[in-house]
Amino acid sequence: MMGHGVAASAVGIEIAHTVTWIETVRVDDYPLTSRSTLRGRWEAKTEILDRGHVRETVSRSSVSRGKRGEEMRKLRIAALTMAATLLVVGLTVPFGTARARSKRSLNFKSIDVALPGVTLTAAFGINAQGDIVGRYAVGSVGHGYLLSDGTYTTIDAPDGVGRTQAQGINEEGQIVGQYTVPVRTDVDPAGVFTRSFLRDPDGTFSSIQFPGANNTLAIKISPGGKVVGCFHNLSGDFPTTMHGFVLQDGNYEEFPVPGSMHNGITRNGLTIVGVVFLDFTTFHAYMVHHGVSQMIDPPDAVVSDARDVNPSGEIVGFFVDSANKTHGFLLREGDFTTIDFPGEDVVSTQARGINPQGDIVGFYVSKDASGVSHTHGFVATRNKDEDEDK
Repeated sequence: MMGHGVAASAVGIEIAHTVTWIETVRVDDYPLTSRSTLRGRWEAKTEILDRGHVRETVSRSSVSRGKRGEEMRKLRIAALTMAATLLVVGLTVPFGTARARSKRSLNFKSIDVALPGVTLTAAFGINAQGDIVGRYAVGSVGHGYLLSDGTYTTIDAPDGVGRTQAQGINEEGQIVGQYTVPVRTDVDPAGVFTRSFLRDPDGTFSSIQFPGANNTLAIKISPGGKVVGCFHNLSGDFPTTMHGFVLQDGNYEEFPVPGSMHNGITRNGLTIVGVVFLDFTTFHAYMVHHGVSQMIDPPDAVVSDARDVNPSGEIVGFFVDSANKTHGFLLREGDFTTIDFPGEDVVSTQARGINPQGDIVGFYVSKDASGVSHTHGFVATRNKDEDEDK
């Protein structure tokens, strides 16, 4: 989501209801409920997960759709019951310190795919070798890309219709991402379903499709091949039908919280980060660590989204503040650091990926003198002297 009334410049934000390429998204167009209510509802859900994240997880390969639906119904009823209790006692469990406005020294570099007619570039993932994946667009046609050793390689899913984006890359060079396929608008008003892929280093594509789901979004892949993402039914029902998943060795593990989306996972699988949609316009970052779930809203965040986590437990994402401006964030050892690409013309920044060394990728939106918005990718590296002094 883009805050501050800024045009998203057709960046394909891959949450469920944006399967079409959104030209402009204004957070201030959407009504937001009180923060206390949102936290109460979220803590109710996390309490369920704290009691038994693995036990409540449904294996799609072994549970019938009817039984799964009944289990999800029971979870929602339990969540609503707990929400009422938590709101009465005022229980919240925010994460991190109040140092959200601290500024860590970062060395920024823009990423722009140097091909004729490119209108935007966004970076979504980075591995330990420094290989970067993302999306670029030529007009209304979107392509994924791999940037390795200074060379760009275009990635287009064989079954896609010009809307491919590469989301994550691991140390083995495996890439995951999404593309769209057309459907009739009487099937889904968006006119497309989202499919996902795994691309091996030799260029071979294979499908990632959650069983029985119309839309599957693969977001990141860990060393060793654990894939995280989400699935949902239709573009208009994602707050109730969307769930995060972990795919490992051909088996899907479903996250039992409606509206959830897994966005990053560590190599050992013990830490997962993501975003949960409480309704169509209200979303919050979360972390699942050793099966215990926690909301990780940066201070002053109205909405937030956690996008990746590295082996050291450092988390990146973005949030929209009370002034309706979108910033990236880094959560490191309990300290939130705001990430803003430098420049007076920059109106929005999102951090989307982080590697083991702490290199961060994402994209920013600048506005020129005529008011036209431009989207660029970026990579940010740390000041090593500052890290050593910390």
